[in-house]
Amino acid sequence: MEIKLESDGVCLTLSTVDKEKNIEFKTLVKAYEIVTGDELEITENNTEKNSHSTVANSFDDNRDDYDRMPEYHQPVKVDLMCPWCGNNEETTTLYGNRFMKCPKCGNKVFLAFATSRRGVPDHRGFYYKANEVWRDYEDRKVDDDLIDQMKSKLEEHNA
Repeated sequence: MEIKLESDGVCLTLSTVDKEKNIEFKTLVKAYEIVTGDELEITENNTEKNSHSTVANSFDDNRDDYDRMPEYHQPVKVDLMCPWCGNNEETTTLYGNRFMKCPKCGNKVFLAFATSRRGVPDHRGFYYKANEVWRDYEDRKVDDDLIDQMKSKLEEHNA
C-alpha cells in the first residue's frame, strides 16, 4: 500500500514493504500531524453497531474554554496602543465591547480579540488588542464613496 499526503508545499509518501499490507491508522494520524502541523487526538468509539477509532482536532472549540469565558460586561485586560495619540498602556474595558475610548485622547479605538478565539486571553492575560482606528458605519460609507469616485475618475481618464 502507498499513500501520499500533501499540505502547503509539504509532501510525505508512506508505503509498506509488502504492497498487500495496510498502513496502521495511528501511523496515518502521525503522518498527517507531520504534514499539516495540526495535533490530533485519537479516541476510541465503541458502540454496539461498530467499533472504530475517530480523530478529533485539538484546535476545535473546547467546552472548558467556554466555562472560563468572562461574562459580558465583566472587566478584562486590554493591550492599548492608540493610533491617534500613541498612548501605549495596559488598561481594562468591559468584555463584549467592540471599541473603547483612549484614556489619554478620548478617540475611539477598535477592540480586536487578542487570540484567534473569542474569550480566550493571550499568554500575557489580555483579552483584547486595541491598536486600530474605530470606523463606524458612516466612516466606512464615506471611504467607500470616495473610493467609488476615484475609480470613476480613473475610468474616465483611461477612456
